[in-house]
Amino acid sequence: MAEVILCKICGERRAKRACPAVEGDICPICCGTQREVSLSCPLSCTFLREAHKHEKTVAVAEADVSDRDIEVSEDFLHNHEELMLFCMLSLLQAALRTPGAVDSDLVEALAAVIKTHRTAQSGLLYESHPENTIAAGVQRVFLEFIGEYEKARKEKETLALIPETNLLPALVLLRRIAQQNSNGRPRGRMFIDMLSQMVPSTGVDERAPSIIL
Repeated sequence: MAEVILCKICGERRAKRACPAVEGDICPICCGTQREVSLSCPLSCTFLREAHKHEKTVAVAEADVSDRDIEVSEDFLHNHEELMLFCMLSLLQAALRTPGAVDSDLVEALAAVIKTHRTAQSGLLYESHPENTIAAGVQRVFLEFIGEYEKARKEKETLALIPETNLLPALVLLRRIAQQNSNGRPRGRMFIDMLSQMVPSTGVDERAPSIIL
C-alpha cells in the first residue's frame, strides 16, 4: 500500500501538489488559502501563475487612481512605445533584484519617483523616498536603470535625454496599471507576474542591466 503524504502546511489533508515556497508537497486547500498570504510564492510556480489568470483584482476607487490630473493618451502610448517598454522592463528587474519585493512595494516606489518628478516641475529639487525599505530598494534599482537609459540615449547623436513631460506620464501609467492589477494579498505578485509576461523574455536578466534602444 502506497504511503500517504500529508500536506506540509496543515499536516492533515493529503498532499497533491509540489510547493516551491515550502520545498515540499501541500494540499490544494492550503495552496489556495496561503498562497501569497503566508507563503512567498516564486513566479516559477505553475499553480501561482494559473491562479493569477483567474483571480479577481482589487477594485480601485476613482479617488485613489494615481495622479488623476495627468492624462495619458493613446497618442502618447503610440509615440513612446520604446520608453514604456523600457520602464516596464526596468521595474520588473528592480522587483526581481530586490529580495521580498511584492506588488505593493512597486506601487509605493513608483509613487515616490512620481512625487520627485512633480516636485521638480514646480522648481524644487527634492528626492522622495518610501519609508518602506523594500520599496526604497525597488526605487533605487529602478532609477539606476532609468539613468542608464538616459546615458545610452545621450550617446546617440540624434537622441536627447528623456524629456520630463514624457517620463512622468509613463510613470503614472505604470502605477495605474499596478493599482489595477493587484489581488490584494499581503505577498501578492500578480502585477510583477504580468510584467514578466509583457516584456521580452530575453530582456529579463537579474544579473545585468538591459538597455533597449
